Amino acid sequence: MKTQDIIDNNIFKTFLKYVSFNVISMLGMSLYVLADTFFIANGVGKEGLIVLNLALPAFIGGINALGLMLSMGVGTMYSIYLGKNEPNNANSVFTQVMILALFLGSILTVLGITYSKNIIAGLGASGDLIPLANEYIKTLFLFSFAFIFNHIIISMIRNDGNPKLAMIAMLTGSISNIILDYLFIFPLNMGMFGAALATGLAPIISLVILSSHIFTKKNNFKLIKTKVKRSELSKVVFIGIPTYITEFSTGIVLFVFNIVILRIIGDIGVAAYGILANISFVFIAIFIGIGQGIQPIISVSYGAGKMGYIKKILLYASYCTVLISCIFYIIFILYPDPIIAAFNAENDMLLHEIAKQGMRLYFPGFILIGLNIVIISFFSAIAKPRQSFIVSILRGMFLTIPAVLTLPHIWGINGVWLSVPIAELITLIIGVRLIYLYFRYEISDNKIC
Repeated sequence: MKTQDIIDNNIFKTFLKYVSFNVISMLGMSLYVLADTFFIANGVGKEGLIVLNLALPAFIGGINALGLMLSMGVGTMYSIYLGKNEPNNANSVFTQVMILALFLGSILTVLGITYSKNIIAGLGASGDLIPLANEYIKTLFLFSFAFIFNHIIISMIRNDGNPKLAMIAMLTGSISNIILDYLFIFPLNMGMFGAALATGLAPIISLVILSSHIFTKKNNFKLIKTKVKRSELSKVVFIGIPTYITEFSTGIVLFVFNIVILRIIGDIGVAAYGILANISFVFIAIFIGIGQGIQPIISVSYGAGKMGYIKKILLYASYCTVLISCIFYIIFILYPDPIIAAFNAENDMLLHEIAKQGMRLYFPGFILIGLNIVIISFFSAIAKPRQSFIVSILRGMFLTIPAVLTLPHIWGINGVWLSVPIAELITLIIGVRLIYLYFRYEISDNKIC
């Protein structure tokens, strides 16, 4: 990675380059989640949509969360070491994380194959939904290695100065998933197994594309002979923990929402929430893309002591998040009917009305979610896991879950939708305060590391 390019080039152009590539790639990645929802809703039916929403917490909170945790941690440490001109330490961290990923991937694969029925029972599946959920979960967990390795290699290539290839790989994987979804569910009639298989093959296709960087002269990261150092891996994990909590808590919140909605209005409510939840992944994917895009710039600038750059990048990311959120919210408010209809093949009017009302109340919170994710990414990128952890745990569980458990007693199903905006607003107030304290005290006292 040419760290001098980040330090010397126009900071706004550098921001646009990294963020645009990552937003596009994460948007493409989120589209295959929507593709799963669309094809399952139209090819399997309402039961498939319910199973998908019940199964997602296991995938998001397990496999995906671990992959994102390791990718954020290793990417940050790698760039900070390069900013300090310590390439050997950078490669040592990468090697250790790959060993850890191999270990964790093995555990997840065994758990998924052995205890799939226990997992789906714990997620709330029952009756005729159990066989569908079982084959979906078991198939996804078979690809645990591919999901985790894909996250790590994408992060490394992004931090090695090639965000364009990372984008191409993610988009190729996403497009392949959409094509395979169609083939497996419709012509081949493979149902939920086909949907899971298409999703599992996507990261493998992405890794094939990414491998082209590893064999070029531009590649600067590599596996080296090194000892596994607990202190180094602890840094990676602590830096990545807030990202893990962000993703893991998404799975937990999905689970709690499903349980609460089941109690209030039953399966039809879970199906409606499934539509909103999968659309919301587009929002969150964009915000994560912004966070991942600013991470290499902030980490290198932090390692080089360029704190002025860090302030500018944080402001650019915040403005970008608010703008994108407002544009999407306007689209969803103006055109809710055709959006919902795309996932309502049976034309269930009750499902339609529940989802439409949910859009009005649930989606305003995503302006706040975007800003909170930027704050989490900022603190993670400068190796300040304590502040990042506080924001992550507040928005992830400490505020959202109590809100969704209490507000429905006051406002019914509307309380479920409003729990996210209220929790995110409180989190944002605290997050902004933490940023203020950081720039006031840490930088003024020249506490760079």
